[in-house]
Amino acid sequence: MKRVGIQWIVKDVKHSIDFYSNQLGFSIDFVGEGPKFAILSRDNFSVMLRKLDADNYVRPNRIPFIEAGWHTNGKEAWDAYIWVDNADRLFDEFKAKGVSIIKPIENTDYGNRDFEIEDPDGYILCFGHHNS
Repeated sequence: MKRVGIQWIVKDVKHSIDFYSNQLGFSIDFVGEGPKFAILSRDNFSVMLRKLDADNYVRPNRIPFIEAGWHTNGKEAWDAYIWVDNADRLFDEFKAKGVSIIKPIENTDYGNRDFEIEDPDGYILCFGHHNS
C-alpha cells in the first residue's frame, strides 16, 4: 500500500478546504463542482471532503461513542491517527496557525508522543510518532 485516503462528510466544502489547506498545510488535489467534493493531501495522507444534500449527516466518531455511553465523553474517539516523523514540530506549526488543539502534545502510555486537533466539522485527528 502506498497511501491512505479517508472520506468525511462536511457541512461546507469551501470552509473545509480553507482549513485543511491554510491551517494544516494540505495541498488541493481536486475540487469538484459546487464544490460538493474535494481531495486534499499532505505527504501520504489524503482527505476527501464531501457535502451531501442533507445537513445532518456529519458524524464524527465521538458522536456514536457518546451516544453508546462509552466510558469517556468521546474525546479519545479519533477519526484518524496520522503517523508523522516529528509530532513536536507539527504541533508547533499548527499552534502558530491557530488550529484548535484539543489535547496538547504529550508522551502516552502506549509509547507514542502525540496531540489532537479538531477540524471545523468536529473530526478529531491525532498526530504522533513512536517515542523511542
